[in-house]
Amino acid sequence: MHNALHHITRTTCFLATFTALALSVTGCAPQRLSNPTILQSPYPEERVWAVVPFGNESGVSIVDGAAVADRFVEEVEGVDGLRCLPVNRTLAAMKSLGMTGVFDRQQAFTLMRTLQADGLVLGSVTTYDPYKPLRLGIAIELISGSPDDSRRPIDLRELTMPTSESIGSDASGTQVGMAQASRLFDARAHDTIAELDIYATGRTEQDGSFGKRAYETRMDLFARFASYVLIRDLLHQEGYRVNPVMATEPSS
Repeated sequence: MHNALHHITRTTCFLATFTALALSVTGCAPQRLSNPTILQSPYPEERVWAVVPFGNESGVSIVDGAAVADRFVEEVEGVDGLRCLPVNRTLAAMKSLGMTGVFDRQQAFTLMRTLQADGLVLGSVTTYDPYKPLRLGIAIELISGSPDDSRRPIDLRELTMPTSESIGSDASGTQVGMAQASRLFDARAHDTIAELDIYATGRTEQDGSFGKRAYETRMDLFARFASYVLIRDLLHQEGYRVNPVMATEPSS
């Protein structure tokens, strides 16, 4: 009996030692996980956005505006309190309306009604360099609310910095809103790298072959990061629009 217990004890110790060695060699030790930063919608109820395929003002012919818009949709879907329609559905609605693009606000609201969307995002790629160090410039505009009486044209090339604007109310008194954002993301710039580090935390494996650096080498991931920052800027402006008190309260 004593020999049997001694054998079991030795076997247990051997297995524990072997497991510890295997974990140290293979790197399978438990990792400390971090939660990604999640954006919050400023609206009191869930809203639905739609995204039009982005235009190309970069001068680079290989830019796929629909693919960039897809990355934007993926990031909108990650916002707490927002849903976003697939780009293919927006394209199908545009085709049914005979639209080759959205060139004024009346067309924007016609498309929104067809899609039953609360907001429409229009965008343009202004800079595109898919080689290291990656560079991506995007200008976007969010139209929400109800249509006004004007056919004010939309030209995203005029955007040079994030701004916000209220374009009045319709006959029913519903506020018509517009939020704009424009950024150049440069993987060499310290501000871009700092924001990218925050975004990638919780979205990559700490001990992966690339980890956070994958966002600096793959344009599709870099475009998702850029979309996240631009959406954050839009939501910040929308927060002031739907809750004007925020704009008058002193900052702490």
